[in-house]
Amino acid sequence: MVASLVEDSLAVAVIDALTSQIWVVDGNGVIVAVNQSWKQFAADNSGGERDHVGADYLGVCARAAGMGSEGASDFGRGLREVLAGARERFQYEYPCHSPTEQRWFLAHASPLRRRASIPERFGAVVAHIDITDRKLAELDLARLAATDPLTGVPNRRFFEDYAGRELSRLARFGGRSSLLMIDIDRFKDVNDSFGHAAGDEALRRVAALGRSFFRASDLFARIGGEEFVCLLAGTDAWGALIAAEAFRDAIEQLRIEIGKHTIHVTVSIGATSLAPADASMEAAAARADAALYQAKAAGRNCVKSDAADDGVGRI
Repeated sequence: MVASLVEDSLAVAVIDALTSQIWVVDGNGVIVAVNQSWKQFAADNSGGERDHVGADYLGVCARAAGMGSEGASDFGRGLREVLAGARERFQYEYPCHSPTEQRWFLAHASPLRRRASIPERFGAVVAHIDITDRKLAELDLARLAATDPLTGVPNRRFFEDYAGRELSRLARFGGRSSLLMIDIDRFKDVNDSFGHAAGDEALRRVAALGRSFFRASDLFARIGGEEFVCLLAGTDAWGALIAAEAFRDAIEQLRIEIGKHTIHVTVSIGATSLAPADASMEAAAARADAALYQAKAAGRNCVKSDAADDGVGRI
C-alpha cells in the first residue's frame, strides 16, 4: 500500500513538472487526471478553473463540428485505436489559434500500463506540446520559397502549384478561369538607359500595381525576368480581356520616379481561357504566350486573346 502511494505521488510529481499539457484517460476515453500545465492552459483559455476531469474526451472528439472539427475527429479515432491496442502510439498536429495569436500543437497519445512488461492497457496518456515556434519558422520558409525576393509577389514555383490545383478543380467541378501572360515592353531599354537599379524599381512598381489591381481571388505572380502572369479565377474570356485592358491602361499611366528621371513603361498581354478539357497548364500557357507574341507583333502596349471564334474578338 505504501509503495503504491509512493508510486502515485511520484507519477503526479513527474507529470506536473512537465511543461506539456497532459491528461490521462481511462479505457473508455474519460479524462481521469490532468497536470498543472493543462490546468493553467484551461484557466488561461476558458476564463475559469475547470480542468475537464470526468469529461468524455472521445465523445467530445466525435461530436466536434464546424471549422477545424476534422482535426478533433482524426485525433479521436487515433486515440480510440491506441486504447483498443490497434496501434502503439498516435500523434497529430493541429492549429489552436487564439483571438490574439496563431498557435499550433502536437498531440501525442500512448498507452498506459501498470508495468512495461504487462501488455494489458487500461488507459492512455495524452500530451499536447506547443510547436508554434517551429510552425511559424516552417511557414516563413514556405513563404520565402514561394515568393519572388525582388518584388514580393508569388514566384513561378508557387504559380505552377496553384495553377495545377485550379486545373484539377475545373476538371472536377467545371467552370471557367482565364490566364494572362504579361510582359513589360522593351525592358532592356530601361536597364540600358537608367541602370539595373532603375529596372529593379520598375519591376517592383509593376508588381505592386498588379498585386493591388487584381482581385484577392486572382493570382498575380512573377515567373521570370520582366514577365508576369495572372490567373483569373471564375473569369471567362470576355472578362479576362476587360481586366487585361484595364491593367494595361493602369500600367501606361504609371510614373516611376528614379532620381531626376521619370520612367514610363508599357506592357503587352496575351489572354486565354482555361477549361475542364485542358490536360495541363503548359497547354494553356502556350496559348497565352502565342497571344502575347501577337501583341508584341502588333506594336506592343496592347492585349491579344487566343479566342478567335467565340464572339470575343481581339483588343
